Amino acid sequence: MYVFIIANSPGEIFGWVRPVVKKVQEKIKDVRVILVIPPCQYASGREADVAKDFPGVRYVVRPGQYLKYIFLGKSFPFYAEAKRQGGVCVFLGGDPFHALLISRRLKFPAVAYLQRPRWNNRFKKFMVLSEKVKKDNFLSQGIDSDKVVVVGDLMIDSVVYQIEEEGIFNSPFPQGEPVISIVPGSRPYITVNMTLFFLKACELIKERLPRAHFFLILSPFVKEEELFTLDKAKVNKIMNVPKTKLIRENTRWKLLTSKGIEVDIVTRKRYSVMQLSTLVLTIPGTNTAELAYLGTPMVVTIPFQRPEFIPLEGIAGLVGGIPWVGMQIKKWAVRRYSKLIKFCSLPNIYAGREIVPELRGEVTPQDVASSALEILQDEKRLSFISSELKKTMGKPGAAERVAEVILQEGRVGRNEVR
Repeated sequence: MYVFIIANSPGEIFGWVRPVVKKVQEKIKDVRVILVIPPCQYASGREADVAKDFPGVRYVVRPGQYLKYIFLGKSFPFYAEAKRQGGVCVFLGGDPFHALLISRRLKFPAVAYLQRPRWNNRFKKFMVLSEKVKKDNFLSQGIDSDKVVVVGDLMIDSVVYQIEEEGIFNSPFPQGEPVISIVPGSRPYITVNMTLFFLKACELIKERLPRAHFFLILSPFVKEEELFTLDKAKVNKIMNVPKTKLIRENTRWKLLTSKGIEVDIVTRKRYSVMQLSTLVLTIPGTNTAELAYLGTPMVVTIPFQRPEFIPLEGIAGLVGGIPWVGMQIKKWAVRRYSKLIKFCSLPNIYAGREIVPELRGEVTPQDVASSALEILQDEKRLSFISSELKKTMGKPGAAERVAEVILQEGRVGRNEVR
């Protein structure tokens, strides 16, 4: 059986694809998983390099290969054999159109992990987060109940699997000394700019909490060497951020700020360090759900000093690339979108209320430091936030249920081919 998975951005590749492939592989050893990565404005550029090392992924179709397939009709490896054997197409992020296009050409059934219905008549099954999502977003649109399967949150499974792989991690710091971690995203240019932004906040925190320790948790989609460009970051031209050096000690990398703060760069045991952290400074994304499952308090930030650098979907994202005029349109679109959404971090969205603080707009590092210190100096609030985050995120098991849907529909696809 062939399983074609369509996904694109870092959060989807690492948080959704990885646990699903693991579970599918456990259920059928000889399953052939092909990951297709269409072009995406949210991509880091390293999705294919990271995904090719996932156990169980037979082949990764890179964005350039996919475009040749779409526009030039060039097939990729296993395509002819897949058409003969049959299987299923699985949408795990991006634009559902790509999954349906491949499904049509292969004559495979298609299933989708979606939270709002799209292309209702083309997908055989929709897999959703919760009963509430099923009722409010799907059944209310007249979609048959049997077509919508509640599976849960795949990101939880991703964290669970990673913690299991990382093993036991003991804190190297005395109890009571705060640990503040920076999680600056998974796209290199955002990572570089937000690292400097958060480092300034860390310097201010260190002034009030001299025994604090700091980590930079680097996404697997960003290499340490990307941080050599810190002095060229656009944020240097916008606000006062610290001069920072990237240094290497044996096999470990560190950042050293102009005020002498040392920040250890974490590329292994990432989730263990997230769990160890007293507080995390981060931006919106799948990382907020991962932190929430671990019960780690966070301050979520989106500075709008340069909104034209924020990636957008659809027409706004395309128009934003037009010199000058596009940037002005994008600025307007970002600010308007921000006013329309109540929350931007996943735990707050899931809960429908503010559990962790969100700072949006003309935010400065001083604002972030102030919000962080309020939490760090209040043990009861830290404990309350941690407890509420864990309640919000639910339990593991989504990957198991998604794998069952995939294999059920995949068998149908094989029978149809025969």
